[in-house]
Amino acid sequence: MKQIFFFLILASVLSCSKNAPVLNTSDQLDAAPQITYDTTAIDSFGPGATSESVMAKINAVAIKREKDSLAAIAKAKQEKLDKEQAEKEKASKEEGNKNKTDKKNEEKSVEETKID
Repeated sequence: MKQIFFFLILASVLSCSKNAPVLNTSDQLDAAPQITYDTTAIDSFGPGATSESVMAKINAVAIKREKDSLAAIAKAKQEKLDKEQAEKEKASKEEGNKNKTDKKNEEKSVEETKID
């Protein structure tokens, strides 16, 4: 029994006292994989840069879109003003008709009072 305990203690001491090898950090840096990117930086003067003719076309399209949007805004404002003008004219016509009927009613009432 003493032999078994001695053997277990000896085995645990040997297994716990194992020295782990120290890794050199310079070896890890050399072993690091190279990072590859799926995009490439393009210099503004390099062969992949956008040419002036392409930029002119892009600007022309942008200016056309801006003009179209400004024209749409102006058209909407004009329609709104026309609608308000039409409503004012309609209201003034109704008021004019109302005034005419009021005048006729007044004239009738004046005539009736004269007759009486």
